[in-house]
Amino acid sequence: MLGKYKLGSEYDKLFKNIMKMFYKNSIRGYDLFGDSTFTAILQCRGDSYGPKCRDCFVTALAALRRRCPWYKGKIIWYDQCLLSMDSKYSVGQIDYDNNFCMSNAKKVVEDGVAFIQVWNILIGDLTKLATTGDNYTLYSVGEKRYKGDMIYGMVQCAVDLSRKACQECVLYNRFHFQVCVNDIRGARVVGRSCTFRLEFYPFIAKQRHFDPCLCHATSPYKQRITLKHDQCVSQPQMLGKYKPGSEYEKQLKLTIKNFYSDSGNKEGYTMLGSDGFSAILQCRGDSYGSKCRDCYATAVAAIDYDNNFCMSNAKKLGGDKLAFIRTWNIFMDNLTTLAIRVDNNDPKTSPLYAVGETRFKGDMMYGMVQCTKDIPEKACEECLVFNSIHFQFCLNDKRGARFMSRSCTFRFEFYPFIAKQVRNI
Repeated sequence: MLGKYKLGSEYDKLFKNIMKMFYKNSIRGYDLFGDSTFTAILQCRGDSYGPKCRDCFVTALAALRRRCPWYKGKIIWYDQCLLSMDSKYSVGQIDYDNNFCMSNAKKVVEDGVAFIQVWNILIGDLTKLATTGDNYTLYSVGEKRYKGDMIYGMVQCAVDLSRKACQECVLYNRFHFQVCVNDIRGARVVGRSCTFRLEFYPFIAKQRHFDPCLCHATSPYKQRITLKHDQCVSQPQMLGKYKPGSEYEKQLKLTIKNFYSDSGNKEGYTMLGSDGFSAILQCRGDSYGSKCRDCYATAVAAIDYDNNFCMSNAKKLGGDKLAFIRTWNIFMDNLTTLAIRVDNNDPKTSPLYAVGETRFKGDMMYGMVQCTKDIPEKACEECLVFNSIHFQFCLNDKRGARFMSRSCTFRFEFYPFIAKQVRNI
């Protein structure tokens, strides 16, 4: 139905350029591209990012070229990643066709009904964890005891899905593959849009989020706060809450400020303890100095991944669409770099704002990026990168678009929309 493409065709050129972009961005753990003629997604497992994701992508791409040469539609799964391509726009759509289940040959010997109940509770909890709160990764892992054994589980959805679509995808496949999963000592359902797995042995790396550090603040009488990169887990029922302007909040703010200064040390950790307040910053053993500080800054930053939207011009660009996408990506990277640069007037701060212009063929393109002042430079960069990828469908081949959110915003137009004269970058 999708057919083949020819060497040197426009489709071939688009495919090669997108794969180059995927290679560059694979260290994030995912990448996405979608327009009316081509959709591609790289989705690495939640614990596989950096070099692991890049290695899996290289392996998957080589296998696709070998097994499915010149086919427009192709998909391949590995334990650590998924690579999929389609010749139509399919971003955000649940794929009900390309999925399958693999299970262990061994069955649960005792009380299969009790096992099914435990498994249903575990996958329900994991699905909720993957699609609620600040978990924008649509990924979760966990474990639950079944009699004398421990069951380990994982749920993950493709990054292009909404939370509601992720829930629907997992629920559909849970029922569709019941025979494959129930009373089995290990199974995995693999799909383009979502995947889940259960085993009676740990199969996920201990680190469960895309971060090398953990920040933890507790008090015997106050709220407990656990920050893992962008996620905050609150337990008010155990420890209570503090009020704005209270002594506890003042202590918390002072500690966060002091921890930022200390996070750049060679040890990769710092701590504070008293009768009413204790806090610790612990970075991974290989993450110290600037790495630890960047991770800490991201951990305490409250990036809002939920309250955002994109608006684009109804008119599309004519001509070489791929050339525009390349120009826009370079332009966006340059603006982001300018926004998080150190302010010459105040070396301790960055403007978190940049405007500029660049030429695209015969036209001048104007752009702007900005982050709110409550997030640090590293979080600003993360917010802009995440949303420029997440909203590609709104931006690509359009004659102007703007993205708006609580934490960051960016815009480009083919006319000047900033009052002050901008820099040519």
